[in-house]
Amino acid sequence: MSDNIFEYATRNNLRFASTRGELSTETLWGVPLRSGDGFNLDAIARAASKALKDATEESFVSTTRTPAHTRLEMTLEVVKRVIEVKLTDEAAAKKRADNKVEKEKLLKILAEKQDGKLSDLSEKELQRRISALE
Repeated sequence: MSDNIFEYATRNNLRFASTRGELSTETLWGVPLRSGDGFNLDAIARAASKALKDATEESFVSTTRTPAHTRLEMTLEVVKRVIEVKLTDEAAAKKRADNKVEKEKLLKILAEKQDGKLSDLSEKELQRRISALE
């Protein structure tokens, strides 16, 4: 297998079977991980895996790999890599969203605590701080 699967994919003009026809390597990045209509990366990976299994005949004597076998294997590897990257991106986006929610909660609590400290100030201290702001 090539060290760079995307170089192999573009040099060899790999295409990926989907419910909407054949897709190019670049087009895979726009395909959703999951969907209800069968147009998703999981379905494309399953089709690539099935094609590879169908093309691989079990032989205990001959272990020669054909160019077609290599092509099918690389097709599956490219789809798996796109899925891996998209899952990583999805997890990072979820983490950012979770962090944003937690930060908003913490800022709200901090503001409440700061307001509480202000209300603990004496009348004289409050007047002094108001004067300092003018």
